Amino acid sequence: MANGCSWKAVDIFFKHIDGPPSFIHSGKCHLIRLSIDTVHDGIQPIASDDVGAIQAFQFLIDCLGATSESRMGISVARIVMPSSSGYIVRSDIVPLRMLDCPLITTAKNFSQPLQFFAGNADIPANLQQLLEVIASSAGGILLKNTPSDDLDNQESRIKLLDIELENRLSFPWLSEDKPSRQTLVLVDGGSLSPDQGGCGASLFGAAQALGINTWSHWRKAFIPIDCTMRCEVPFARRIVKGILAYGSHVDGIVTFCDRYKEPVAEAALELGLPTYPPEAYSLALNKFQLGRFEGHPTCLVPSTDLEHAAAIVAEHGLEFPLIVKPCTGFLSEGVFRVENTEQLMAGIKKAVEVDRQDANIAIEAYCGGPEVDANFVLCDGEVLFIEASDEYPKGADVNAHGNVENFIELANVLPSKLPADELAVLRESLLQSLLRLGFRDGFYHLEARVNNSTMEYVMRDGILDLEERPAGNDHKPSVWLIEINPRPPGMHTSEASKHTYGVDYWGLGLLFALEDKQRAKQLSYPFGRGPQCFCEMVFIPVEHGGNFQSGDVCAELFERRPDLKGFVSFSCCFWKKGQIVPDPIHTGVNSWVAHFNVFSRESRAQVLEIAETVRLEQFPGRILQYADV
Repeated sequence: MANGCSWKAVDIFFKHIDGPPSFIHSGKCHLIRLSIDTVHDGIQPIASDDVGAIQAFQFLIDCLGATSESRMGISVARIVMPSSSGYIVRSDIVPLRMLDCPLITTAKNFSQPLQFFAGNADIPANLQQLLEVIASSAGGILLKNTPSDDLDNQESRIKLLDIELENRLSFPWLSEDKPSRQTLVLVDGGSLSPDQGGCGASLFGAAQALGINTWSHWRKAFIPIDCTMRCEVPFARRIVKGILAYGSHVDGIVTFCDRYKEPVAEAALELGLPTYPPEAYSLALNKFQLGRFEGHPTCLVPSTDLEHAAAIVAEHGLEFPLIVKPCTGFLSEGVFRVENTEQLMAGIKKAVEVDRQDANIAIEAYCGGPEVDANFVLCDGEVLFIEASDEYPKGADVNAHGNVENFIELANVLPSKLPADELAVLRESLLQSLLRLGFRDGFYHLEARVNNSTMEYVMRDGILDLEERPAGNDHKPSVWLIEINPRPPGMHTSEASKHTYGVDYWGLGLLFALEDKQRAKQLSYPFGRGPQCFCEMVFIPVEHGGNFQSGDVCAELFERRPDLKGFVSFSCCFWKKGQIVPDPIHTGVNSWVAHFNVFSRESRAQVLEIAETVRLEQFPGRILQYADV
């Protein structure tokens, strides 16, 4: 039995011996009869009830299957138990924190949401006690098989596993206070069901593990509400009416859609549910108001006065280059960098033509410093967790990297390479911005640039990365806040951070909506030794519209280049064969073809090299058959 700050474990050794044919199972554990032949008690049947949960029974079957398949060496399974008593803060804590552990094949959870653990399991002396230990455990881990059955070799692997668990699980993941199952109203849970992937799988999976009632077979009810923003009945009033008509108690309301933040906050206030003032969300999500709040040189061009844009810019003394962008929007649609009056008017014309965005235009000074994405977890005004990644230059930047002149994301690398003093300035400046807006709790995804940074992007041997600038800059670095998103980032960024730091942003977003600060604090602990890898989020943008002629380009890449698959923790193809892809140039609609989270345990240089290989393998000619749309 190994000891840790919050866990203890029992290791089970499996060895294939001569006998009947190899163990074969159908994958349906309820159809399998499992028996164990013990020295003292003979053959004893084992059912899922004997080990507490069907997941634990399936895990034992998987262990036997892995041992049988190898027919050599010893398979080692570790049963993980809490070292003290309490209620589990999240039922899938073991597989969540063991993501991408290089020593293991799989990690499974055995616990139920909000389950209580007595923490009194001891070293088992017989089969019955072993089954009782499994039944009182939080999860199981199966180590990778090795060809050796040498016990010294197995002992060495177990010691390495001890180190990994101390890094990943030595934080308080039990609660002394009994949590209650709560009901959370989710306004707009995405366009896809959890079974179809996307953000839904992470969002609703987290809700289930946290014991929160939400959607489908996890939900208590579906409340239909007209979600159009322009309607005679205000959106907030429609939300309130829908919840009141539901007629049962709810504990919170949340949305992860930016444009719904303000009306959802209004509805929460009327219903007496946790929220921040709607005005705070209105200010944070309006690009013009936020720029003015931050003291940026900026001005507003109303949709009714677009022809006087040049005069308005001159009146405010703004100097080129400038950024033109809708006051509200997403995916950097309608955002342009302009160098003169002619480009200014053309940019405004294009911006207002993007019908998915606000027709009022914000114009502000352009900051060319390195861009950073910063994810904050706040509780009572204190930072529980912060993670910063380097967002690489876009096609419209002065140091452009891309074939389309817009500001859609191309790549993010984490952790950030900026020097510690600049990251400290970034942390403090962005924290103060959040506090001045009135935000003291919750999850926030911010985008900013570091003005007068000591770093700049340089291309060497085909690889772009930050390098120290030549001496001569006497100005101190400062932070230029671009936008605040009072929600977790998209699935690609959230998955990258979950795999790199062990922190699940979606779960935190749900907990803060219920004012469950205690569990939010507990689940904000990153891995003890920091990020477990370097990661680059590779975005393959749509460069031309047309008829999508490929299938899943991610699967196709891995079939063609299987050597790359082991370096990708998450991937997604956004289009299906036969779909018409909007042209970003003519429609102003930005989108990606695919996304890959590439990682390396070795170095930042290696992850950049592998990511560039993935990028080159996905050049647009392989993906789209161009056609007018």
